[in-house]
Amino acid sequence: MKVIPSIDIVSKKVVRLYMGDISKATMYYTKPIEALRRWEREGADVIHVVDIDAAYGRGSNAETVLHLVSEANAEIQVAGGIRSVDKALMFIEAGAARVVIGTVFIEKPEVAERIMENVGGDRVVVALDHVDGRIAIRGWSTVTNRLVVDEVKRARDMGFKWVLISSVTRDGTLTGIDEKTLREAASIGGVNVLAAGGVSSLEDVEKAKRAGVYGLIVGRALYEGLISLREAIKIGRDC
Repeated sequence: MKVIPSIDIVSKKVVRLYMGDISKATMYYTKPIEALRRWEREGADVIHVVDIDAAYGRGSNAETVLHLVSEANAEIQVAGGIRSVDKALMFIEAGAARVVIGTVFIEKPEVAERIMENVGGDRVVVALDHVDGRIAIRGWSTVTNRLVVDEVKRARDMGFKWVLISSVTRDGTLTGIDEKTLREAASIGGVNVLAAGGVSSLEDVEKAKRAGVYGLIVGRALYEGLISLREAIKIGRDC
């Protein structure tokens, strides 16, 4: 299992939110490149970069994200406000390993399909943010009646090779992962499952590995020094 640090960007700075609430952002770096270099030094070979402003429709940090993509030695997976073929291609052509789409997959599946056709199903991650197993969209502001497990199957059947399962109510809370939902998603098969939300300890890393996910995205626990990236990577690789 891969352990993947997250670099979340608001106003060109690295922050972490609390349950998706941008008013409760904690800043960790004024220069995102410093976070990138730190995680690369500590062994990350994949890094998840999120333009929070773009995700919430309140601006763009595309220039900053593109700079990270161009400077990185690790694979960069880009998320946040990617709702068109042009924007997806912009990051892929700049060198991003994958782009992440969310709202369009639920609200405009035809756009999601066009993005996949232009970029490739192996280079698009479908983000399925949820509250107690029900899908949340539009920067987590709206909870739908759609179930995570059903949407994982739909993504797989459409030809997507990656999904990202994020627990909204655990994001940035350090309250532990949603092992049940992750295990259900991973058991579906035919798609690589990434997980995010709630990681607070190396025990959570072990739980995610047991659940069968391909990768675990970690944010606040790393920035607060609660877990070591090197140790987490070792657990993901060895346990």
